[in-house]
Amino acid sequence: MSTAMLFDRYGSSDDLYLADVSVPSPGPGQVVVRYTAIGVNPIDWNILRGDVQEYVPLDLPGACLGVEAAGVVVDVGPGVRRFRVGDSVIRHGRPGAFRAHEVVPASQEADELTPQPGRFSAEQAAVLPVAAGTAYSALRQVKLRAGERLLVHGASGGVGLATVQLALLLGAAEAIGTASARHHDLLRHLGATPVEYGDGLLERLAGLGPFHASVDCAGGPQPTDVAVRLVDAAPRRVTIVPDPQSQTRGVQYLDHVPLELASTLDLIGHSPFELPIAARFPLSRAAEALELGQQGGTGGKIVLLPE
Repeated sequence: MSTAMLFDRYGSSDDLYLADVSVPSPGPGQVVVRYTAIGVNPIDWNILRGDVQEYVPLDLPGACLGVEAAGVVVDVGPGVRRFRVGDSVIRHGRPGAFRAHEVVPASQEADELTPQPGRFSAEQAAVLPVAAGTAYSALRQVKLRAGERLLVHGASGGVGLATVQLALLLGAAEAIGTASARHHDLLRHLGATPVEYGDGLLERLAGLGPFHASVDCAGGPQPTDVAVRLVDAAPRRVTIVPDPQSQTRGVQYLDHVPLELASTLDLIGHSPFELPIAARFPLSRAAEALELGQQGGTGGKIVLLPE
């Protein structure tokens, strides 16, 4: 037997329950992955509440959250040549990873499984797709070039931490990140220049410019206003937070590039790269993990560890 954290209706973390389920068997073109670490993300809340059901439809009852995880292939279906039993993999994409075992399409075209580089632990691998993949797409969208100066709003969140590091790997002259003061040492450790939120932000940032591009990982009126005032070209401003007002003012919404995670891993290679793990919970305490993530300000990623 295996376990899965499920829910039967859209609602809150109170609607999650741990269920005993059978270990699945793979069909043609599929593999079974035993998860060793699972990432927790804001999108999990949106899915659970039903906010995105138009775009992410689920089969209820018995739906499952989780859009990223790391694990080991334990069974291979007919026709699979890309993976073998024992391979370490990163799973990303559709919801369903809040469980100990899952059947996953194995083809490159499905783009749900990527080989896990040996340099990353299971926890680090599990939190790469959403944070680092999103950051990579954002930087490609603003066409960041070597020698340029990048502004990152919400730099202490998962995507922000990834954005400042990938920007420096792309050759940025400087990555300036807005964050609460308690996260400034972390940003400096990762090579970024931190700037505190709050009144006078525009003036503090203006003294550090000029800025060639901006990535907003926080959302809201202030990041939008600052981006418009400090980055001249609209195509070089992007936000990962859907907001009609920001787009009306000339801050584009993110478009994910194809094979996002594989491209991100190619960029990282063997260079230093770190996504701090702020908290770990057993899968059975997924509700607590979601609640912590909803509070924000953790300064790192949250992972679930299947028992």
